[in-house]
Order: sequence, then structure tokens, then C-alpha cells
Amino acid sequence: MSNKDKDYEDYPDEVYASEAEFLKHFRVLEGDELSQHKLRIAKAIGSQKKSRVTIYFDNRIINRFKEIAKERDVGYQTLINETLLSVLDYETSSENEKDLKEEILKDKKFLKLLKTALST
Repeated sequence: MSNKDKDYEDYPDEVYASEAEFLKHFRVLEGDELSQHKLRIAKAIGSQKKSRVTIYFDNRIINRFKEIAKERDVGYQTLINETLLSVLDYETSSENEKDLKEEILKDKKFLKLLKTALST
């Protein structure tokens, strides 16, 4: 089994005990090699493809996201992406809740049962 086929858990704990031991088994990627490796990983993630867009935000928005991202030790663009996804998820759940309320209000039989239950 080559190193490519192993998961980090497949190595004994001693491999991670010191930098010297770690470097016996792995090499550190830097510069262009690191960039190319990141690009290959990004391309390999088929279900999480992203699209490059150009969008303009106020500087204070970007600066605030950068501050929060630094506190959380994540990239600020990742944080923006997660924030937008959470807003969309919230909007979807709010729409579903609104649809459910409208459906309940249209259900005359249910409303009669509810009125009876509340009056007793």
C-alpha cells in the first residue's frame, strides 16, 4: 500500500509524535507544488463545486468577515459562503413554515377540531 492509499489513521501514533518522525513519512508541499495540489483536491471534490464570480462588497463587510474568520481560524471567503448558505437555509425553512401555516388555515376540518379542543 502506497502513502497515497493510506489514511492518516493508518499510521502509528509515533509518526505524529515529532516533526522529524513525521518528515520521514511525509514531505512538506510548498509554493507552486502546494498550489497545484490544492487545485487537484478542489477539482476532485465533485459534489462541492464552486463557481468563480466577481462581486463587490463594502470594505467594512469584508473587513468584518476577515476579523471573524481570523477568530474562527477559517478563510473569510469560506465564512461568507457559510453565512450565505445559512441565510438561504433559514429562508427556505421560513417559507416552509409559512406554507404549513397557510395549509392549516385552509383546512376547515382541522380548524373545527382545534376549536372544539380549545373550548373544552
